[in-house]
Amino acid sequence: MFSIKMRASKKGNHISGAETIVDDEKYIELTTNEFIKRALSHENGAPDFINIKIEKIDKNEVRYINHLPIKTINCKNKEEARRTARDILKKEGINDDLIEKAFEIIDKGGMRGASILNLNGERLEPDKERGVRVKNISTTKELKEKILKNNIGTDRTVDAIAIASKVISLGAIAELCTSDNKSYTTGYVTTKDGYFRITNLKKEIEKGGRVFFVKNGINIEDLIDKLENKPYIVK
Repeated sequence: MFSIKMRASKKGNHISGAETIVDDEKYIELTTNEFIKRALSHENGAPDFINIKIEKIDKNEVRYINHLPIKTINCKNKEEARRTARDILKKEGINDDLIEKAFEIIDKGGMRGASILNLNGERLEPDKERGVRVKNISTTKELKEKILKNNIGTDRTVDAIAIASKVISLGAIAELCTSDNKSYTTGYVTTKDGYFRITNLKKEIEKGGRVFFVKNGINIEDLIDKLENKPYIVK
């Protein structure tokens, strides 16, 4: 099996990224071309740097997990959407101040990866500018087809459900995310109860970001190592 990753930037600023795991080398060229096309046509602008990384992985190291239940919540505007997100997060014991801090982080944008907050409000990611990237992930073809053909979500949903399912499976309490695609206003909150797509979680042209909420005292080095290096396929 092969892990394929793409990252695109302009003047050092992150524009887009993508990754998947393929089970045969014959899919490498097709996938790589698809990722390059995505990078060159991204609405956030044309990159001046595109990095493609291809790694062979041991199929015996891959962990298969079930996807979280996918639920869409339609909201009329950003204010309603953020109240909805807050309500979901508060059910997991996350207080208002911490939720507000998370929104400040994602609204600032510009990070390639995610910020990690514990319940004391401490940021645990070693690089506050880069964040932590969830890597070595993919969904099965069957799950992708299910999401797209049944109008459960979009291509972005396919990418996000892989990240969200891996993050929660590794012990995170919740995840809050908005897209760095300027025109895509649907974001999500993820908990053990599901992946909640929330429309209008940000306004058009606003930046996006990602925050993971974790328990106090978590082994952050072990968590980051598994988020970045342990291969997962979500089915």
